[in-house]
Amino acid sequence: MKAMNLNSDVKYIKGIGPKRALAFLKLGVKSAGDLLTLFPAQYQDRTQTAPISEAYFTPHACISGKIGKSYERKLSMGLSILDVEIFDSSGMTYVRFFRKKSSYSKVDVFASIKNSFAQNKFAYIFGDAKAEIGARYINVQDYEITDSPDAKPEFFNKIIPVYPATEGLSQKVIRAAVKSAVTSLADIYYDISDIIPQFEQCKISAREALKKIHYPQSMQDAENARRAFALQEFFVLESALALSRAHIKKDPKKQKYEIKKTLLTPFKNNLTFEFTKAQKKAINEIFTDMQNELPANRMIMGDVGSGKTVVALSAILLAAENGYQSMIAAPTEILAQQHYLTISNMFEGLGVQTVLATSSTLKKKSDRDKILSSIISGETTVVVGTHSLIEDRIEFKNLALVVVDEQHRFGVMQKSRALAKAKTPDTLMMTATPIPRALAMTLYGEMDMTTINELPPGRIPIKTYIVSESAAYANAVKELKSGGQAYIVFPLIDESDKIELKAATVEAEKLSESYFKNFKVGLLHGKMKPAEKNAVMKSFKNKEFDVLIATTVIEVGIDVPNATVMIIQHADRFGLSALHQLRGRIGRGKKQSYCYLVGSVKSENARKRLSIMAQTNNGFKIAQEDLQMRGPGEFMGTTQHGFPEFKAGDLIKDADIIEFTKDCARKLIEDDPKLEKSENLTLKKLIAQKFADKLKFINVG
Repeated sequence: MKAMNLNSDVKYIKGIGPKRALAFLKLGVKSAGDLLTLFPAQYQDRTQTAPISEAYFTPHACISGKIGKSYERKLSMGLSILDVEIFDSSGMTYVRFFRKKSSYSKVDVFASIKNSFAQNKFAYIFGDAKAEIGARYINVQDYEITDSPDAKPEFFNKIIPVYPATEGLSQKVIRAAVKSAVTSLADIYYDISDIIPQFEQCKISAREALKKIHYPQSMQDAENARRAFALQEFFVLESALALSRAHIKKDPKKQKYEIKKTLLTPFKNNLTFEFTKAQKKAINEIFTDMQNELPANRMIMGDVGSGKTVVALSAILLAAENGYQSMIAAPTEILAQQHYLTISNMFEGLGVQTVLATSSTLKKKSDRDKILSSIISGETTVVVGTHSLIEDRIEFKNLALVVVDEQHRFGVMQKSRALAKAKTPDTLMMTATPIPRALAMTLYGEMDMTTINELPPGRIPIKTYIVSESAAYANAVKELKSGGQAYIVFPLIDESDKIELKAATVEAEKLSESYFKNFKVGLLHGKMKPAEKNAVMKSFKNKEFDVLIATTVIEVGIDVPNATVMIIQHADRFGLSALHQLRGRIGRGKKQSYCYLVGSVKSENARKRLSIMAQTNNGFKIAQEDLQMRGPGEFMGTTQHGFPEFKAGDLIKDADIIEFTKDCARKLIEDDPKLEKSENLTLKKLIAQKFADKLKFINVG
């Protein structure tokens, strides 16, 4: 049999085999190398056992003692418990086991436990301590039996790893498999510590770190080891990024721009507001980029309501003034439709033809032929759409500017294909999801960054409250009587049998006959055609409706300065980002605005989300909280960026390591641009393994 290596199938690890290998596959473990980096999800500190008399002062108890008698009893239909006495010099407690047992079964479900817990042997117990009236006991999570108090236990008197779980794999099985892999393969794991400068506590090699992550001497030891392993992970990532940047061919662009102001001036004159300093700065930076010889590649980060759209539209008009086409790509059809409506209204009277190209508008052959013909002929100046824009059938005459909105929801492959529609396009990526600089520089390190961190002057902070439905509606009626207008948002369009959520269409009828019977009520949802949506939004803006009941289609839309109330039904079902986007539809005028969050707060996470919304209007703070709650993977969808899942690295906690490795990797690639030196060959191999199919996409954000 061939010797095991890091690429060997995990089924060949001692104690696994084909059946358990399938279970390990659910944890993302295919090879022996994967098993080595199946790091603990958490640790249990079993370094010290407490006297039984003190075991109930902490939620988790770790005790040892002599085994006494055991008592079995039926707790309910189908459930039995076994209590076992454990004694030490400070007292006695019961340790408790639960098992399912049919009333008709004669099988002893506790037979193996009774056999292990033989009287007068010694037991080490870890579990949840319970102190109830008339009873104290420990619900057993783990145990180990020894013949005497002097015998050395294998899983006690130390820090114990707790691994990610899945059906068919107990902690005992996973620990044994990991131990086998670490013993035989840890010393041949990829290690490039000798080419990475030392950094703070990260002073051990990746191989030593790997061992200590699984078997730390203390909790601090585990954290230091995690960071040491993360140092190598981030160094590989940053080296891949640096390598990609060093080899990106930057051809001079074909398009040239002159600021003629034939469109920009009338556009600015039509606006009902002045640009903020932050918007002016952003526009100047973008115009400077566009007038450079090399293609612009800029990320615009800005809070809800900060005015990213008009900044992007200014760039589009500069392109249009010079005879070039622009594309705006949104991640969803709803967002694309809303952008189309917003642009159509803001470009009214400018003679800039705009079309919407989505799966819906391209469905009918006659419509599709008309739209595609207008794009390839150059008759259409601005094309707004979704992933439909990257289809081969859509061809442009002279596309020069590509704008990707909410780009963190747009896959790398999609962005790459969108950019391929032009030879040397100028690129603007926009996001309303502000993120910490270290994370931004890792995800978008090739891009120039612009942050619009200023809201238009005169904006009054929105007051947000968590209230009952009746209170929300009563407060809305007061505002309506004072001349304001209100949005009421529901998650669904129609009633759902699966989820008991109030649907917009049904509630529109009910509310127009109850709370708002003296007011005009409109309805807006995603199944409407763009022209219908535009008509409804215009009617609402013109005060033809007092109340607009809608789905999340209003996340992006026409500004209605007179709208002063936002009621979000089932607010507990929305994420922080969506809640903040929805709230951003109000507070755009000079009156005080109110957001009312209505929902059944059953989970701690939902309670925290709503509490954060009630405490702050600051999108950067909200994004930071969201990042902390969900982690960077879910928050940013980093898999879309072509980035690997980090085994030990944390994009939030390890910001200092990211900054350090970025600088180190840049210097290394400058010194060895092709990684040809012998000491860099392992790094080159790691980059090839992790980024072979991704390097060419790194520069598209």
